[in-house]
Amino acid sequence: NVAIGTDATPPYTGAESSFNIDGTLNREQLQARVVLVGERYFAALRIPLLQGRIWNADENARGDFIAVVNRAFAIGYLSSSTALGRQLRLPGLARHTRFGVVSAQSTAWRQIVGVVGDARDDGVDRPVVPAIYLPYTTVMQPYVQFFVRTQSDPRSYLHSIRTAIASVASVQQISDDAFNGTFTLDEAIKRDAQYSRQRLFSILFGVFSAMALALALVGIFSVVAYSVAQRTTEFGVRLALGASRTHILWVAARIALVSTAIGVAAGLAC
Repeated sequence: NVAIGTDATPPYTGAESSFNIDGTLNREQLQARVVLVGERYFAALRIPLLQGRIWNADENARGDFIAVVNRAFAIGYLSSSTALGRQLRLPGLARHTRFGVVSAQSTAWRQIVGVVGDARDDGVDRPVVPAIYLPYTTVMQPYVQFFVRTQSDPRSYLHSIRTAIASVASVQQISDDAFNGTFTLDEAIKRDAQYSRQRLFSILFGVFSAMALALALVGIFSVVAYSVAQRTTEFGVRLALGASRTHILWVAARIALVSTAIGVAAGLAC
């Protein structure tokens, strides 16, 4: 599956923008994240369609008058059951830049044709931001991104992808690794500071948990060893009277089980 987007690589996709909903022109300006993508973006990143539909290739070529919102947007700004068919507009899309091209109808009213699931692009510990997805042809900027979902190592497909692009546009440049070039989604997430921080916390918690487990095991071993040492004479008598080695092992193991049960009960009570 191959998709196209502009500044749509997780994490932290898109940019914040003000917008108006039909009937709310005189209210305070609302804010949402605007993400410019192609119609296959949602399938490539496995973002489920909850209501309505995604725009088709013809609508993507025109780029205007349609929009798709995420579930957080539908619940936060609209009644999720009546989100389809509502109108919104984004005045901020009219800004022309030196290196970008904005469609003539970019700020016109757009109809919401679909609602998709929330993508946690800001981390699992932060709330999902309301998002508006628009065809990337609405605002054409440099450094458009290709999103390619593969069934094996993505790196093995690079040559085929470059060949396919060259067959369509032989002069089209493809960024290398030196400038935000080709990378996997895992690499994009791992290089993020929030991921690194959470990963560090996870490693520290794992290390301290392992230390606590080791200390607990040492403590249980000490208690069992001390208890068994106190009953060495008793074990000798039992063996002399015909007790089996299995019986002696069970008596010793029962000491460990009782000590562990008491410790767990005390810990749960605390």
